[in-house]
Amino acid sequence: MRCPTLPFRFFLAAALLLGGLVHGAGVFYGRESMYSLRPYGIAVKVVCTGGLEQHQETFKAHIENRLGARGVTVYPEASITLKLVVNSIQSNDGFFVVHMDLRLDQAAYLASTNRSVDATTWDAYRMGEFREEDLLQEVDDLARQFLNDYVATN
Repeated sequence: MRCPTLPFRFFLAAALLLGGLVHGAGVFYGRESMYSLRPYGIAVKVVCTGGLEQHQETFKAHIENRLGARGVTVYPEASITLKLVVNSIQSNDGFFVVHMDLRLDQAAYLASTNRSVDATTWDAYRMGEFREEDLLQEVDDLARQFLNDYVATN
């Protein structure tokens, strides 16, 4: 009596399929990292340097208002934080050379050290030379980009 056998190509296809699943498992960055975040809420942090420190609260309030208008719960502290970091240098002609980085940090557990760390799972940036009065529009563009991805996945 002969044992039923599966063709070799079946095993090859299964190995390739499982290899692809294992390789892609757990790699979440960008829009994919935002699934099911709505119940947790988000904290907003803003850090400005290079002469723009006086705008920190304005930028923070603007981002919080944008989030709230789209139904995102904002908390003072949370394990999910939307951080805006604005680095700038004022040029001689009154413009600011600016790098703005808006990123979503989520608490992640490192099995190797048994520690929790903040891991950036989404980010967007703007870089260029701007007038001071145009900076809030750039912050708004970054917040809109974040919200488009957030709403699409929640």
